[in-house]
Amino acid sequence: MNFTAKKTIKMAIVGGAVAATALLSACGGNGVAGNGSPVRNAAETAAAEQVPEGVGQGAASGGTGATSNGDVNCSKNGGQVGAPGRQKMDLIAVAATDGTTPGCTEAFNVIAEYYQKLPQAEGPGERVLDVQGRWTCARQADAAGAQGAVTCGVPNDSLQLETRPSGGTGQAPDKQVRKFPNSTHSVQFTGYDADVRMARFQLTVPGKGGDARPVDGKTYRLPLQPGGKVFSAATLCPSESGTVTIDDAGLGNGPCGQAQLIQQLQEGNPVRAQISVNGDDKIATVKEIYHP
Repeated sequence: MNFTAKKTIKMAIVGGAVAATALLSACGGNGVAGNGSPVRNAAETAAAEQVPEGVGQGAASGGTGATSNGDVNCSKNGGQVGAPGRQKMDLIAVAATDGTTPGCTEAFNVIAEYYQKLPQAEGPGERVLDVQGRWTCARQADAAGAQGAVTCGVPNDSLQLETRPSGGTGQAPDKQVRKFPNSTHSVQFTGYDADVRMARFQLTVPGKGGDARPVDGKTYRLPLQPGGKVFSAATLCPSESGTVTIDDAGLGNGPCGQAQLIQQLQEGNPVRAQISVNGDDKIATVKEIYHP
């Protein structure tokens, strides 16, 4: 991609160690204290410099790259990113519901270190812990049409960034690739990934004796909509009296909460539920499916 370069993202190789020095203006959003571009010393200045593999060239120069939903497309001025041999994508600083957005300088530093640590990644999702000392990144293996798309988050914090395909234009797409927008599904939750704030689940249909039977055996992940509704039937948020609270369809209608759902999933308790997914591919409503 061709950009007027006022600054560049560079790598300084010193004593065999690679240190990412992202000299980018923050493409909008709030920077994080203590995570600015490192100051290069005399030894680094004398060392050979090169652009990090997988990180696009170009510098942030004018414009914020902000999209209509508040996300910031850092690649608008800094170039696309991607692991070696994979599709290049836009780097997006995601706007959280509390208004915080990681700065583009930190975003490029995080994604560059993630790509460098891929050989030591965990599992099929290529999960890497302790990126830049506090971030966790993982590939969105279930993102249709987004081969190698990555989501990074800070545990117990609202900061998040991700990569998104853009069709090679360098601009953020109008809409991110969605898996289940505006739909309702019966699922069995299998866990919760706190680092990227996503619930894991399998699609199910009723089996013999009321047991759940997986539809395709695949595990999917979606985030919970902030302020979304959760309703218990019996075990998700059990009442003191042990009363079952369901509607005519056998779905929970006892007010519960996302915190209780997350706790159940983090403790390894499978939860069967009907979920409603909004247009942003976030789980808006969870109703526990009652089974005696």
